[in-house]
Amino acid sequence: MNEVIAKILRSNRREFDCLILDTKEEVKAVCLREILKKDHLVVGDNVKIRAMESDDRYEIFELIERENEIFRRIVRVNKKKTIASNIDCILIVASVSKPDYKPFLIDRYITRSVQWDIPAIVLFNKMDQFEDQFDISMEKKKFDMLGVNYFEISNEPESEYFQELDKLKTLLKGKTTICLGQSGVGKSRIISTLSSGTIELLSNKLAKGIQKGAHTTTWAEMIDLGECYMIDSPGIRSMAVNDITPAELPQLFPDLIPYFNQCQFKDCSHEENIKGCFFNSLEMETDEEIILYNRLIAYIKMRDEVEKIPDWQR
Repeated sequence: MNEVIAKILRSNRREFDCLILDTKEEVKAVCLREILKKDHLVVGDNVKIRAMESDDRYEIFELIERENEIFRRIVRVNKKKTIASNIDCILIVASVSKPDYKPFLIDRYITRSVQWDIPAIVLFNKMDQFEDQFDISMEKKKFDMLGVNYFEISNEPESEYFQELDKLKTLLKGKTTICLGQSGVGKSRIISTLSSGTIELLSNKLAKGIQKGAHTTTWAEMIDLGECYMIDSPGIRSMAVNDITPAELPQLFPDLIPYFNQCQFKDCSHEENIKGCFFNSLEMETDEEIILYNRLIAYIKMRDEVEKIPDWQR
């Protein structure tokens, strides 16, 4: 009986849509009970499958070790809920127009990128609608300081920013990427454009006068774009960090750690007018100092959020 390696594209309880990597054939597969008992299979998993004798489906008999995982922690039961695996890059899609650009939401995604140890790329989408709604140059300087790549793009073919999608496609060639961003930022259209129009996902235009997009994707699925794989995730209006512990959070801001260490007291809260706090010495005269201060504000917002939640509620 032939055994082949496949990648899980979608899951529905015990049945999975799998892509055989050698032939690019999409097949249905069920999983051996002993595998399901041991592992919760997710989109992106590479698995070994073999044809079943009873019908035209395949059976999954082995999970190949994951390179990485996108996950959340359920602290009260000391478990990790894995959402996707084997990801090479996180695409953080942000709208520069409608819905409004939210810098602190992007900081949350970047914090998760650090936690998952997966590099991130920020996409400034809808650049054809950009009219200085925010200081984009300062945001780009921030990403340069963080070592985060970024692209200014538009899905409108007549826009000068449309060609940037070709550069992005070249960068993503051969990679598996997950697309994150709040509803309405244009994730589905980007995926369609990257597939040269061969993939058309559901997308709803923002209702007139409404900043929140409609949720057009309701489950995670992997899409074969030909030269790369893309995981489309459900629309997210906020990125909660309530599964991150207060002790873990500072490590997810590696750019701030050298400055935390310069505070006079190890338990410094980094609040305004705290004696011996390094950040109170910032004179806010350079872009770098302003960016550093804004990163501290992002950290404090998240710290205040996680400190309000007892472990049993996480």
